[in-house]
Amino acid sequence: MTNKGIELMLTGTPLVIGDFKWDVIVNFAKNNNEMVSLAEGVETYRIGTGPFIATIEARVGEPYGQIYGTDFVYDANGNKVIGTNGRYLKTSKVVPLGSVLPDWNAGITNAFSWKGFDASVLIDIQHGGKIFSTTNMWGMYSGILEESAGTNHLGNNIRDEIVQNEDGTYASNSGGVLLEGVIGKLDADGNVVYLNADGTVADGPVQNAKMISGGRYSWDHYSGPAAQNVFDASYIKLREVRIGYTIPNKYTGPVQNLRVSVYARNLAIWGQDNPHIDPETTSSSGNIQGIEGGALPSLRTIGFNLSCNL
Repeated sequence: MTNKGIELMLTGTPLVIGDFKWDVIVNFAKNNNEMVSLAEGVETYRIGTGPFIATIEARVGEPYGQIYGTDFVYDANGNKVIGTNGRYLKTSKVVPLGSVLPDWNAGITNAFSWKGFDASVLIDIQHGGKIFSTTNMWGMYSGILEESAGTNHLGNNIRDEIVQNEDGTYASNSGGVLLEGVIGKLDADGNVVYLNADGTVADGPVQNAKMISGGRYSWDHYSGPAAQNVFDASYIKLREVRIGYTIPNKYTGPVQNLRVSVYARNLAIWGQDNPHIDPETTSSSGNIQGIEGGALPSLRTIGFNLSCNL
């Protein structure tokens, strides 16, 4: 493998007024990792496996740690292709769905001091990278996640019964899901063939108009394209906040530099692609990354420190 990257740290003091001081520390890291070669006769090295439908692999000439699984089928215009049954088509073979490695990471620490008081705020940022979410796959399949009981384009719960009028159109109170895309199939060479709603070959793209049940839509997060469960791993986190006070030595007798402080970690997260998971809670045993294995929600920690010199 080859690794080429950069790591920077910048420090500065934007403001000093009397006893007040503001310090800033910024760090930035970016790494490009490529699999150059494997043992003779080995074409791919499997790093990890998701539940049945996704793997993390290293292949020559590609970034280390690609997620492999079935993808949506797209036409030449980038439209998702949907079968005459109203369900997404998926690729016949597994394809790369993105690398688990982020584009870059950064951290920003702001530290403040005034007389005996001090405070600091740490923000962590990750941009890019992909994760396969078992939580999303099983949560949709089992109907636990709120999206499995969302509203459709008619404003009704997707779990409600599909209701059609006598002319075949859908009633205003119909449940079900209408997937966006064009109707088609793949020919023997893997090319997209456009279809009409009745299955006959069409002259050009025809928008899907067939609804499927909410249950079918949710179950297809397991049986359909694995790409439905792959998400961007970017996030912004309020990683830590600390507030402290150092009691003047003249009040503490033989105890010197008596400092009392409180801290809190993992206070907030913004910008995640899937609101139900923390992108950091992926498997991280050894080289295995990029598979979120139904982890419990990350914890917020609050603590108290007391330190001194004797």
